[in-house]
Amino acid sequence: MAKAKADFCELCPVGGQFNSTDQTCSVLDLDDGLLLACVGEWAEDKHARVRKYVDISRAARRKFTDGLGGATYIDPYCGPGRARIRGTERVVDGSAVVAARQAIDSGVPFTEIHIADTNEDFLIIAEKRLIKLGVKVKRYTGAAEDSIPRILSAINQHGLHFALLDPYDLKSLPFDVIRQLAKIKHMDLLIHFSQQDLQRNLRRYIRMPQSPLDAFAPGWREAIDEMRGDDVVRGKILQHWLALIRECDMQAAEGVEEVTGSKNQHLYWLVFVARHNLAIKFWEEIRSVTNQKLLGF
Repeated sequence: MAKAKADFCELCPVGGQFNSTDQTCSVLDLDDGLLLACVGEWAEDKHARVRKYVDISRAARRKFTDGLGGATYIDPYCGPGRARIRGTERVVDGSAVVAARQAIDSGVPFTEIHIADTNEDFLIIAEKRLIKLGVKVKRYTGAAEDSIPRILSAINQHGLHFALLDPYDLKSLPFDVIRQLAKIKHMDLLIHFSQQDLQRNLRRYIRMPQSPLDAFAPGWREAIDEMRGDDVVRGKILQHWLALIRECDMQAAEGVEEVTGSKNQHLYWLVFVARHNLAIKFWEEIRSVTNQKLLGF
């Protein structure tokens, strides 16, 4: 077990210790005895958006579940399926469980849920939690760039699909993952763009001959002036990445939300991407769940 982080573990009401290697808590879930991720309170903002989007899109989903295409939820960074909020006793569902539970509650369950992770133990645990809800689950071990082709070969190409791309850092989300998902006609994406990673490592990434940004935002070097200030460069990288999405015949919602932490630290930009105007309309109706900052591009 990695050394506990004093900033929240010393105050943990359940005596948990944080394992920095896999981002988990040492205290198991009292409800099912299974492993919990350890996350900041801001994760609940993301979960609220997932929950609201799954709910508002229920009528569109029903058209596909009643037809031949079906409707799926895809999560290639799923984790163990539940988490403890740091410094609290509160345990919450992870994104895949949130989506599955809300779809059931809305009366239009997903036909299938596809989960993937590099940690096979997480996958097995998440699968157990999803099966307990009565949903059909398929799991894939591996990084997103390896699991997404297998997921796409398993889903109905004519169905309606909602994918959450929620990596820890930029290098874990090569743009080819988005490019492959964008080939599916009815594919909605909610993407976590790690501003924190870009904040901490921007200049190091710029100096690296082989940078994580090369796969994350191909062509970024030609699109920015690295001599500009850091805030400008970060904004230009985001704009270049959004331009790459448009090249995939997809559109990002105009409002790109900046999610910040309890100490106002920059964490991530949350970007919704779809091909159809109705999906964008749904997102615009539900995206504001807090007083987080809004970036317009």
